[in-house]
Amino acid sequence: MEHKAAAVEVRRNTPGDDADRLRPPPAFIRKFLALDPRRVEFRVRGFDLADKSHEERLESIGKAFLRGYNLTLTARSLTRFRQAMDQETDLLRGFFIEGGAMGSALVDSLPFRKAMLPRYIDHFAEQYPILVHAGVGLTISKLRWRERGIMAELDPFYRWLAYDGLGYHNMYFEPDKTLTGPKRALEGYAARAYDQGAGRGIWFISGADVGKAASTIATMAEDRRPDLWAGAGLAMCYAGPADAQSFLEARRLAGPCAADMATGVAIACAARVKDQSLLPETCEAITKLWGRSPEALAEQVEAKRQSALQAGGDGDNRYAVWRDKIASTFAIRQLG
Repeated sequence: MEHKAAAVEVRRNTPGDDADRLRPPPAFIRKFLALDPRRVEFRVRGFDLADKSHEERLESIGKAFLRGYNLTLTARSLTRFRQAMDQETDLLRGFFIEGGAMGSALVDSLPFRKAMLPRYIDHFAEQYPILVHAGVGLTISKLRWRERGIMAELDPFYRWLAYDGLGYHNMYFEPDKTLTGPKRALEGYAARAYDQGAGRGIWFISGADVGKAASTIATMAEDRRPDLWAGAGLAMCYAGPADAQSFLEARRLAGPCAADMATGVAIACAARVKDQSLLPETCEAITKLWGRSPEALAEQVEAKRQSALQAGGDGDNRYAVWRDKIASTFAIRQLG
């Protein structure tokens, strides 16, 4: 799908405006904070050897993420950031933005600086709400002392995705510890959101292999599996690669968690439609799983979000209600 950034209504600043200008950290700090793209290569991470095309796909995603992150250390304007984003492919733009969100939150931890994260959110969260909020969460893993301040900057509805990002980070960068260590030290819905992110991480460390991902999820506590499958479903759809057969196999292997897996797919589908990066390879898979076109599914996901927002209550309940509404719709369709 051709990128149509000009057609998307986002807040922009004119180069030179104070809101647009960024001040990169000093060179010696940039050198300390910069991340080597090789750290996301499978041979470095020690992930399961995957189908070569899968491996290349997942590595390209990781490298796009790090390009976004590293640019926050050198960019002198948000306009420069958008220009760089526009050079990314449909597959990779969202991951580039996710990395930039992580970098923005990290740069803000440095003293004597004008905050970057609020402006980054203002600039990109309308088009990439899922990726921006999840990306911020990857910073929390290293800056737990900033957790409260970071969370205060986020949208009340989407802020739970920061804990999703935390879970993804831990599963991706510390898989052995995360799989075999003690249960995540979080309470309430934050614990569930964490597992949704961990499920995304499982898709990556499994090399985009449905069977391996299912086997890994099966080793986890039963009460965690619905959210783990939800995360895996989101990663299958947004990151891939996964065709219709893979989606249907994941539904079968998820068993009683099939509606949760399908919820992840639906949210990823809506994100791809929103940021105009829907990949042709996933269109058939989405339609096979949900029995409707990606565009129709995205409309339904947004309608249920609006319904959850109108239901009132705090952000915790509204976000959870949204996801439950999507899962219930899938379960009803399967019964029909």
